[in-house]
Amino acid sequence: MHVVPFRSLRLRLAAIALGALVSALAAVPVARAAEGPVLVDPALIASLQLRAKQAAPREQVQIYADLADKISLLIDKQLADGDEEKAQGTLRLFESCAAELETGLQRDSKNLKRTEMLLHTTHRRLADMVRSASGDMKPLVQSAVNSLDHVQSALLSTVFEH
Repeated sequence: MHVVPFRSLRLRLAAIALGALVSALAAVPVARAAEGPVLVDPALIASLQLRAKQAAPREQVQIYADLADKISLLIDKQLADGDEEKAQGTLRLFESCAAELETGLQRDSKNLKRTEMLLHTTHRRLADMVRSASGDMKPLVQSAVNSLDHVQSALLSTVFEH
């Protein structure tokens, strides 16, 4: 019978756990990519706004983060289609959503890590839009990025308070 020292066994278990974690994380983008592109239209935005307003305070932050993500997708689509007027209105909606998100963070909320990851993705999308936006749109998109920066800072403060 071969006896494995305790330290060696712990290292093997840690390696197995790490391997399982890496496998699980590697599967996430594949599953998300399999869902296909998300079709975002004003009706979806309106339904998410209504859902966010009716949600329990603990769930509002996550719903507003999802709403901000969907609004950023709509802004991206509008800019790609060359519809800067609609994009300007949608950017104002985004900033209003960011303000609601920040207000919601002051209350107790759940799923803060998921919310933070979604806001990170949204921030990257908006930062890409700043680089590709026309001269008139650049300051508006940058303002949305600044609003999101403020929300992310508030989120991190909330995470580290708990």
